[in-house]
Amino acid sequence: MGWYAWFCRLGLGLAVLVLVFGLTLGASALQESAAESRAERIARDLQLIHAAEYERQGPLGMGRLWAKLASDYEDSGEWAKGEAAYNRALQILEEAPEGILEYSAALDNLGSLYLSQGNLDAAEACRKRSYALREKSGDALAIARGKWMLAEIDLGRQRFKDAQKKASEAYATMVALNDPLVRERVATLAMLSYVDCKINQCALGVEAGREAKRLALAGLPVDDLLLGETLMALGYAEWKAGMKDGPDEDMREGVRILRERATPGHPYLLAALTLYSDYLRGSNRTAEAEALIKEKESARVGSANACSNCTVSVQSLRER
Repeated sequence: MGWYAWFCRLGLGLAVLVLVFGLTLGASALQESAAESRAERIARDLQLIHAAEYERQGPLGMGRLWAKLASDYEDSGEWAKGEAAYNRALQILEEAPEGILEYSAALDNLGSLYLSQGNLDAAEACRKRSYALREKSGDALAIARGKWMLAEIDLGRQRFKDAQKKASEAYATMVALNDPLVRERVATLAMLSYVDCKINQCALGVEAGREAKRLALAGLPVDDLLLGETLMALGYAEWKAGMKDGPDEDMREGVRILRERATPGHPYLLAALTLYSDYLRGSNRTAEAEALIKEKESARVGSANACSNCTVSVQSLRER
């Protein structure tokens, strides 16, 4: 099922969920210079892969290069190419016993690609296999990161209390171990902001969202995609908590960032436009809401790279 059909079936309640899915693109090219185009990044990735093949680089290095290419394809909305590149990375990393966490990360990011397309079954298969590998590694931070990624699956299945429990436990571990990856903490808090509201604890959602925003502003590049997603999650929590000041400003800024950083027709942008338009309609700002809906429909028509037939590769889930 394509993302838009999936989104329409589930309705507005999961609009922010699609945004949360984007939070797991840990190695995404969106962290890099905005001056370099997506096409240029992909061309550079391919050049590096060809050079590494010529030099007969080992499987760990080659696997990382293919995973980077996959991330850049995903960033560009080229879903089928991204899936193929992730599976190639996984196939290569099979030959690198020391790369268990790289293999796990590639599985998680492949799961993110499936999540953004609404393929929950495929995403869950990837995430569960990845989490088993993280547990096998014994790395407490890696396990915590895997746990909040599993929470995304619970969120997609509408198991909100389970999602809240996993994400809360993951964040507590990140704080206790002083996780150096700010992106992981921001993503976990942003998801908690949404989940809290789904179980009628929007005050907690606002608190989590504000902390996520603070960390993102302090530790992420200006106008990072994750900041945009965080602002949408916070704005949603503020709106549902009945706050008058905050929702409009945060969601408006979130949409601005997503317009600039996501490709036209990208699921994260479409979800943001839907969410903000619903807020505007609820605030009796019908004309503005209708303008956003028209923008969304126009952007959706231009989204021609949906990977509607993507499935989990048997190779990607082989035992290690």
